[in-house]
Amino acid sequence: MGEASDRDAPGGASGGGGTAVADRPVAQAVPAPRWRWWPWLAMVAVGAALWGFWWWSQTLAPLGWGYFARRPIYGVFIPLWDALALWVIPAGVLLAGLGWMVSSWRRLPAAAALLLVVLAGLATATAVAVVRGDPEDLTRGISTHRNAPYYTSDLHFVYEYRLRGFVERHPELSERFHSYNSRTHPAGVFVFLFLLFKIFGSAQKLWIAVTIALIAFTAAVATWLIGRTLGGERAGRIGAVLFAASPGPLMLAYSNLDTIFAVPMALSVALFVLAVHRRSAPIAAAAGAVLGVGTLMTFATSFVVIAAVVAVLVQCGWRTGGRLLAAAAGGGVAVLALAWLVLGMNVFASYLVSPRVSGYSTTYWMVGSPAAWLMYAGLPLAALGVVGLFRKVPGARRPVLVTVLVLFMVLWAALPSELTKLRPGEVERTWAFLYPLVAATAGLVVDRWTAGFRRPWVRGAVVAVLVLLSVGQAVLIQGFYHNFF
Repeated sequence: MGEASDRDAPGGASGGGGTAVADRPVAQAVPAPRWRWWPWLAMVAVGAALWGFWWWSQTLAPLGWGYFARRPIYGVFIPLWDALALWVIPAGVLLAGLGWMVSSWRRLPAAAALLLVVLAGLATATAVAVVRGDPEDLTRGISTHRNAPYYTSDLHFVYEYRLRGFVERHPELSERFHSYNSRTHPAGVFVFLFLLFKIFGSAQKLWIAVTIALIAFTAAVATWLIGRTLGGERAGRIGAVLFAASPGPLMLAYSNLDTIFAVPMALSVALFVLAVHRRSAPIAAAAGAVLGVGTLMTFATSFVVIAAVVAVLVQCGWRTGGRLLAAAAGGGVAVLALAWLVLGMNVFASYLVSPRVSGYSTTYWMVGSPAAWLMYAGLPLAALGVVGLFRKVPGARRPVLVTVLVLFMVLWAALPSELTKLRPGEVERTWAFLYPLVAATAGLVVDRWTAGFRRPWVRGAVVAVLVLLSVGQAVLIQGFYHNFF
């Protein structure tokens, strides 16, 4: 991580393992006055709009399906904040202080900065998970009880048929699965869970849950790589911190495996961004291979494939773009072929038997789905990250792939569920892979914004305030909704 080439940073900004966190050149150090105040105003405006939409949604009749007591958030509206919520204060302050440090301290290596961000994000997520006062919420997402609603309720099939036997039979076992999620995802999810239970033992569920949460926060590496490639080392670090502080990852790390799927998906996007910048076929092949790993666990990688094809061809042209996409396809196919040879995994067969849905689509979700995701993203991502998607940040490259992917997801959510095989709502979970990507564009905006402050301590303080704002939103939403399965 720390050995990335300086040519990836616009303006020659360096960011090696022990190098400085480069500030903008003097000519760019003081942006126009509008950059000083509009980010605060943008967050206030977005916050007011989201609150208004949430308030209006409460006037609608409750849905007759799913877990929606009050739209658009997936969960039962039961406001509750226990005394355990006080643990968020030291955890949030630690994460905010770390954000200040990694965005300001010139001598901290990138690898060390990212390790600290991941660990601080894990600590904060642990505190957020017990806001409602029940420590069992830390392990509820991996309960192996036969009536549990998540993947682990079907883990007994793996022990019954052994690993390869289960993977080979996964499509034909689909109708016997208790969990709806087990039927909508490939067998790779069970391989991942089986390995964790094998390593730690079924009695050590807390260690398994902590490991899952830890892996989930490694998506910060992808955020850093995207930010660094597009805007420089400091932008990448700021983005990584904002991702770790985002309400979505903080609330879902212990309860939802979509945060695990987000890791290879976000990393593949980051590698595609780097491959386009360097015009590198080997890096594109690595992106395809990582995406292949993600495909073993979720069909949602198809969205990244479509967005990558569009973005690479737009940025590189047919000749160079075709070469990069061919390399990526080779890497992805190699991984899928290896999984078939070693485990007998047939991802396509699992997709064919995945259940169809119907009768859920309404015009409400055309706005409700993106709104729910923005609420879970937190105001820094919902306002500044979205601005970074569409507005060219001075001194940084355009995040073409990220923008195409986000737009495609919004369009996909508006289509009938009969076509998409997706239930509307729940996108704050199923779109978990977008948190690290939009955090990267938020990092670009915050990096440029804070460059306008002459005092270095103010630059770091702004990052710390944004972190505290995001963590505070996580506590608020977690207390309002019982959103565990």
